[in-house]
Amino acid sequence: MSTAEWNSTRGRSEVLRGQIDSMMEDLRERTRLLALAQEKIALSTARAQSADGLVEVDVNASGAVVGVKFSSDACAKSTPKKLGASVLAASTAASADMRRQNAEILKPFTTATQLDLPDLIAGAPSVRGLSAVPQIAEHMEQDWDQTVLRSAGNV
Repeated sequence: MSTAEWNSTRGRSEVLRGQIDSMMEDLRERTRLLALAQEKIALSTARAQSADGLVEVDVNASGAVVGVKFSSDACAKSTPKKLGASVLAASTAASADMRRQNAEILKPFTTATQLDLPDLIAGAPSVRGLSAVPQIAEHMEQDWDQTVLRSAGNV
């Protein structure tokens, strides 16, 4: 290998090393930010009040009910059946708010503006679309009222 070829290869290696170092630093920063986002989500709660104002429900980050408060006159103004519906409605609203909060916290990590493999390596497959969940309807071609054994021809 000539000196010129050696220097060219060395130069390309240094450029590549710089790109890798930059990508590693970016990965470390994203990992740090993701840990902060996970901590924020873990400590998050959401609260919702029923439309009739008789019930207030708190949920944690996973949407599980962690608190229920009834107004002081809830039993006098309502029936057990209606209070149950109010609890359900407030719980549903609080869980929906929690999902919205979680999505907002994670938004920087779920946007498609991030670096992708083809940006780094020409001809490499894209990983941007890998997080997309296929629609269930696409996989429901067979008749699901048959048993597994029967549909496989075993019975």
